[in-house]
Amino acid sequence: MNRMDRAVFTIYLIVLILSPLLFGSVHTYAYTIMAVGVLTGALLLLIKNIRKDPGSGVYRFQFPSTSLNFVLLILLTFLIFQVISLPDFLLKFLSPEASVVAHKSLPASDVIVHSNQDKTWFSLSPYYYPVRMSLVRFIVYGLFFICLIQVLNSRKRIELAILVILIISCCEAIYGLAQAYSESGHILWLQKGVHKKDVCGTYINRNHLAGLMEISLLLAASYSAALLNKKKKITSTHKKSMSARLSQYLSIEQRFNKRTFILFIGAMIGIGLIFSASRGGMIAGAGGMLCMSLLFIFRKNYRRKGLIVFLLFCITAAYSLNIGVDYPLGRFKYFDKSFDSRLRYTQKTIDMFQDYKLTGIGAGNFQYLYPKYQSDKDKKRYMRFAHNDWAQFVAEAGIIGICLMLFGIFRYLYQTLKMWKKRRYSFAVCLGIVPLPIMTAVAIHSYSDFNLHIPSNFLIFVATMSIGYAALHLTAPHSKKKTLCKYHIIPLKYKGFFVLFLVLGLIGWSGFWTVRHFVAEAYCNTVPNSTLNRDKTPPLKEIKNAISWDRWNAEYWYKLAMELMLIRDAGYKMHDVVESTAGNHMEIISALEKAVALNPFSAQYHVRLGWEYTYLWQAQDYHKKWLPAADISMERAAYFAGEKNPNLHVELGNYWVMRSKTVDPDNPERESAWNKACRHYKKAQSLEMKKSLTKKIAKYINNFYSNKEIIQEALLGLAQK
Repeated sequence: MNRMDRAVFTIYLIVLILSPLLFGSVHTYAYTIMAVGVLTGALLLLIKNIRKDPGSGVYRFQFPSTSLNFVLLILLTFLIFQVISLPDFLLKFLSPEASVVAHKSLPASDVIVHSNQDKTWFSLSPYYYPVRMSLVRFIVYGLFFICLIQVLNSRKRIELAILVILIISCCEAIYGLAQAYSESGHILWLQKGVHKKDVCGTYINRNHLAGLMEISLLLAASYSAALLNKKKKITSTHKKSMSARLSQYLSIEQRFNKRTFILFIGAMIGIGLIFSASRGGMIAGAGGMLCMSLLFIFRKNYRRKGLIVFLLFCITAAYSLNIGVDYPLGRFKYFDKSFDSRLRYTQKTIDMFQDYKLTGIGAGNFQYLYPKYQSDKDKKRYMRFAHNDWAQFVAEAGIIGICLMLFGIFRYLYQTLKMWKKRRYSFAVCLGIVPLPIMTAVAIHSYSDFNLHIPSNFLIFVATMSIGYAALHLTAPHSKKKTLCKYHIIPLKYKGFFVLFLVLGLIGWSGFWTVRHFVAEAYCNTVPNSTLNRDKTPPLKEIKNAISWDRWNAEYWYKLAMELMLIRDAGYKMHDVVESTAGNHMEIISALEKAVALNPFSAQYHVRLGWEYTYLWQAQDYHKKWLPAADISMERAAYFAGEKNPNLHVELGNYWVMRSKTVDPDNPERESAWNKACRHYKKAQSLEMKKSLTKKIAKYINNFYSNKEIIQEALLGLAQK
């Protein structure tokens, strides 16, 4: 069984080393390695934790009882609740806007035929795929926390885990400094961006390296304090032997050398933090240091430990001043401008929250819905994150989610501080409190960035939480018990089997979707990947293979439709139009309807589907079914379009110009269609004041209306024909 512990501990150390080195594990291949490593270790410990009671002969299942177990369980339950199908009346009660969006996911062609859709059940999260991926990561992080606590059952292992984190962080800082001052212009094999002077290590973004640095800096300060022990006076009257005195001297020297080594590493990490030029990272690191200093001051016998924190600051500052801090400090001159833009992102994210107050839009759904709320000042910019993890979390999880998270944080803080006050063992006191200043730093930095969405940083954060918890419960060297950690021990009967299969199910389900997601992405890349030269438009066969591995990713279906369109258009160009043209249209429509059903947030999906409906003009029920269905798709696209993409509004304007010519001149619907076209053209021109765009609009209108006055009215955005 000890071998199993060692194997799991080794696996987790390897994961901790690889995760930051592989560009912060932001890409599929990297976070797959991370997840598989964590889940493998969890499975091995699950097997180890099934033991036979020597007395009764009954098999029992055990797992660590931590202050976060209950919180992890209720948050997991809430995430699952976000994707459970609910009756429409309950969905409208919990989230009226989610109900509106859910109905827009229904195929427009079916809505025309079956207008009553009230009996259809929908989930609180309109797009299931990102919530599923968030669930997988949440389970991985939760299992990593619990399992790492179990294997950190000795001071030696705790110190080894700390050293691994600190050394890898120090190497990141040194590598980043070498990058910046050699002007190599590369991060490993990847061409670096425009900020070549910024220290970013193997991370693509300097702010994400800063997240790692601030966590590691606080861990180094806490560990240095733990190594600083008072010298005990020898009261014995017996004279010590030479060998005993030599042994004591070497022990003191070894401790001194280790402390000096940690101080050096801490100083290098501090320099890396400063020269990352991350303003949020510097402020967060300072806030964490302040929190740590105050905690030591509150303990009378540990006030001198604050000297270590101060010394670390002094060494870091001395090195930095010697190198020159003009550039990183100079970035604070643009603090107001940067703060204004991030404040705008936050305000728009809060607007999103206002529409989904109670339960949120679903974990991971921010990037898909944000274009609807995006400011025109950020047009054409693709926003995956809000640059404010607090605002993004409240938008994705709602009031219920944020209340559950805050309850978990305060419960953890209360139980940790309560335990910390009771401890007298210096190692436990100094390292047992390290999660609190780290949580403070991460909380501050999360206000202006999205470090908790970087897998390696979240993993390191969880690792330090586990280290702090294990150290806080570690007993003194001469104690009979190794640790004060408690375990839930359940006989393998009804309750025991339920818990065992629940944990096994979570591991198996997470591993299943981790592998399937990786294989699907290997066929058809949809996760942004700047480190590998992946084909963004793979062949039709590979797209279909991706769908067979993961049919819940809407982008696969959209890519399938686009590839089928290319094949169809190529056939038209080659004058190779076969009799099954209608069948080809239907295959494209089917793929687009599937994409919309999975992800109704995308305005582009609705636009493309609407145009495809219009291509069925030869069908007998065209005017009764397909053309009205196209109208519905375009109305849905307008609902989600927002102010991000001027070309999208041009397409919508083009559609309604075309649509106005399909209605009799005396019909009021003709004027309504023309008014919609004018509104979209006006919006497009307000977003992009270019002559080329105006000429493009005029050229299209000229295909339907030759009157120059009418064209001019459309270009001026007048809502009259």
